Amino acid sequence: MRFNTKLGTGSTSVLDTTLKSSHKFWVSAVQWSPTDPYVLATTRHDGTMRVWNIRSSLPLHMFQAHPKSEKELCIAYTSDVIYTGGSDSVVKRFVC
Repeated sequence: MRFNTKLGTGSTSVLDTTLKSSHKFWVSAVQWSPTDPYVLATTRHDGTMRVWNIRSSLPLHMFQAHPKSEKELCIAYTSDVIYTGGSDSVVKRFVC
């Protein structure tokens, strides 16, 4: 499966296998950085959040945002903060 993304004035295709090597659980949310067209954040069902540069197959950062027994459900990315929400009904804030 391919995802077409617009980067600046051009466009590129990203294979879904780009992020697979580091995700062993379901990816529950993806949010692009509002300031960097190559950076995105993902959350998954083991409570972790990862920040990626799509030009690399390894994450830039990884955080245990919520307990492993809780599912990470959503993510919001502002210019300098990432917020995550989980099934534990807690919103976490991470400064970029």
